[in-house]
Amino acid sequence: MSEIRQRKTAGGASNPTPTPANAKKPVPQANKNGGFTCMPLLLALVLIIGATVSTSFVLTKTLTFGYDPQALRKHFPRKTITLTTEELKQYDGKDPNKPVYLAINGRVYDVTAGRDKYYGPGGGYSFFSGVDAARAYITGCFQTHLTHDLRGLSQAEIDSLSTWSDFYEKHDIYFYVGQVVHEPIPDDAPLPEPCS
Repeated sequence: MSEIRQRKTAGGASNPTPTPANAKKPVPQANKNGGFTCMPLLLALVLIIGATVSTSFVLTKTLTFGYDPQALRKHFPRKTITLTTEELKQYDGKDPNKPVYLAINGRVYDVTAGRDKYYGPGGGYSFFSGVDAARAYITGCFQTHLTHDLRGLSQAEIDSLSTWSDFYEKHDIYFYVGQVVHEPIPDDAPLPEPCS
């Protein structure tokens, strides 16, 4: 077999550097995972989310374009709260920076979504805000029976409270947040006056 030799140039020396025509081009190395990387896709996704959140904050001073996803609150487990009767009174809707709570037989519900229409100051049901008015839900006496005291009511009347509890439990925008712990009612305390 014959050997391949390089031609000599006009000066008689062989050309040690390859010319562009005969230079070998580097072959790109394939990734271990078959040539596709997730990094550019992840980077693009992070940039899009960052730009969206930044735009929202600049325009609305919130991270969600002013949208308050209250309906989603039911789907994410959250820590429940325990309030005293006095603490519950702070959530009566008068402070716009606090949520609006009402309670039925010790169970506390967030009704902030209805602040403007129903449960805030001047709303048709504002008397329920910040109190456990279980007795009023049964008797319909919204002036004198805004109390959790169910003494003197029949078991059938007390059982009817489940209608209201179910209403708030299953509502789209109101939701359960915890419980209120009341001081025990003294044995010698008079029963609430009958509804007039």
